[in-house]
Amino acid sequence: MRHRATAMGLRDARVDVAGGAITVSAPGASREKLTGLGEQARLDFRPVRTQAPATAKAQCSAAEGPSAKPLTACATNGADVRYTLGPVAVPGTDVSTARSHLSKYGTGWVVDITFTAAGTRRFADLTAELVTQAPPANQLAVVLDGTVISAPSVSQKLTDGRVQISGDFTRAAAEELAAQLSAGALPMRLRVSG
Repeated sequence: MRHRATAMGLRDARVDVAGGAITVSAPGASREKLTGLGEQARLDFRPVRTQAPATAKAQCSAAEGPSAKPLTACATNGADVRYTLGPVAVPGTDVSTARSHLSKYGTGWVVDITFTAAGTRRFADLTAELVTQAPPANQLAVVLDGTVISAPSVSQKLTDGRVQISGDFTRAAAEELAAQLSAGALPMRLRVSG
């Protein structure tokens, strides 16, 4: 919890454990930031099968589904796109580290992901499959908590186990995503009180 708080920019956070409860306090932290600290980010990488315009807001609510089943999910970047996705090809548990930083190309904030050895193999297999497909089936959906945060086209097999997620991230959003991914899912849901 301390690692996650620090990664999210809560530098003066205090974490106390007493009576089976964890209390996190951080001077000047917003309720939103503290709520984000307790979220159980679930990240999956899925192949895109089809995409179509989302014609109604109801089509774009966050969706969760079994890893082995296809999923219909929408983009979060305001593109109003609804994707039909294949089963999870690389689970978020295969992420070894994640860190946020400003892109060296001046395109804003990005999140770099490094995979475990198993994740590197799975990601290489996935990109090898996608590079041979025609659009949109050559796209890889990065699905966070049931919504597509990025769906880049794959133009080559990626074998080194390193990926960069870019988009319209603010510094705070990039730090939060990197913290959620690198710290892993929490074993329980947390609630913000008071």
